[in-house]
Amino acid sequence: MVLLIENCFHWIGFHVTNYLLEKGFEIDGIDDLNTAKKGHLSMFVGRNESFSHTVISQSEQTYDAVIRVFDHELVLEKGGNVTIKWPLIFGEWMPMDQKGIYAHDDFIPFDSDRFMAEAVYVTNVAKSLEQCLHASGLPPVLEIRSAHDQKTEQVKLENSVYIRNNRPIKESVAIVRNHYERYKRFY
Repeated sequence: MVLLIENCFHWIGFHVTNYLLEKGFEIDGIDDLNTAKKGHLSMFVGRNESFSHTVISQSEQTYDAVIRVFDHELVLEKGGNVTIKWPLIFGEWMPMDQKGIYAHDDFIPFDSDRFMAEAVYVTNVAKSLEQCLHASGLPPVLEIRSAHDQKTEQVKLENSVYIRNNRPIKESVAIVRNHYERYKRFY
């Protein structure tokens, strides 16, 4: 499967791109290398022979799907458009400090009730996206949520996917904090 991913060096786009490359997808990625962080992230995937950093106007490739990554959502173009609303995602390279994350214009401490209820590790979100790439008949809007998120008001269950973290959330937080400490100057 050949994909085009826009904003492939956004911190979430990087994880999606890297995960799908590891699963054998061929990816053309579009992003400006306008920050040092994006330049560093481009070096991680740029060495993969299945990845090509491209400019859309120069590409004559036909894609099986197009993925557009944004801060609060992702748009999947595959036969039709599906807007995938993000949960509270955390992972390496995100805006953060040792005490918590910056998301949706808020600072959310790692030990807060909100973080514990809503947060999903970025690799688990990428795995869900891979399933969406293979699925048919997706609704126009799909909301990804944490399995621990008990808020059900204004939630259409038929348009929701609940993800549980594959390891205890505190272990994932420790991994992300260690990564942050090790590579802080690149954040």
